[in-house]
Amino acid sequence: MATQTTRDHDLFELFAEYSGSDVDEIRQMAAYYGNINLIEWAECGGTTWEERARQFYERADGYVFDLIQANRSRDNVRSIYERFGHWQWLVESGPEVLEFGGGLGLTCSLFRGLGRRVTYVDLDTVVSRFARWYFERTNQTDIEMWITPQEQLVLPEGRQWDFVFSDSVIEHVPDPAATVDRLAHAVRPGGTLYMIIDAHNVNADFPMHRHVYLQELLEGSELLRSMEHVKHDGDGLNAFRRPS
Repeated sequence: MATQTTRDHDLFELFAEYSGSDVDEIRQMAAYYGNINLIEWAECGGTTWEERARQFYERADGYVFDLIQANRSRDNVRSIYERFGHWQWLVESGPEVLEFGGGLGLTCSLFRGLGRRVTYVDLDTVVSRFARWYFERTNQTDIEMWITPQEQLVLPEGRQWDFVFSDSVIEHVPDPAATVDRLAHAVRPGGTLYMIIDAHNVNADFPMHRHVYLQELLEGSELLRSMEHVKHDGDGLNAFRRPS
């Protein structure tokens, strides 16, 4: 696929258009995303973190404002990747890419802009429904969308990708080791699994986060242990290349 050009859009304005809300209201909600997250987390039942997290992400009605505030626009997402050294990895990714936890869809749009064939994977929530609308709104319907249940990661059967990417998602899932093992199996021989894990904001202000240790991921996946560890920065950034 040739490089695709898509005009950048202000995410606050896009979500206002999608939801039928006033853009100033969207900006205000996004500015208070931290308080919204805490309120919605407190409303989730259950006796374990896993039980509460399942409820929290199944709803995602408030969490969407966290994502809007963090992403802002496609160009802003790219600038973040450039600042932290991720962008070159995206540029050098192979022709077929899967993003696990595609969120609002901006990173998938960036991959598409690089000429990749892209598969978006996320839960069925307001977040993924917005992403579908965004792809249609911006003529990017060639991005494949795959909705997975929360209980375990389900991907298209028999498929593999050259570059499997996940940004700030693994710390949210109920079973990180099983999820990463499934992602490792989705990597084509010679391909790369690239994981950004938010290992920094794990405190009372972010109860929906938990620290995921690289060692637990390695212990939970024989395949991951067999892959070449080509990028390592603590628990927060790791890339593995599957042997050809």
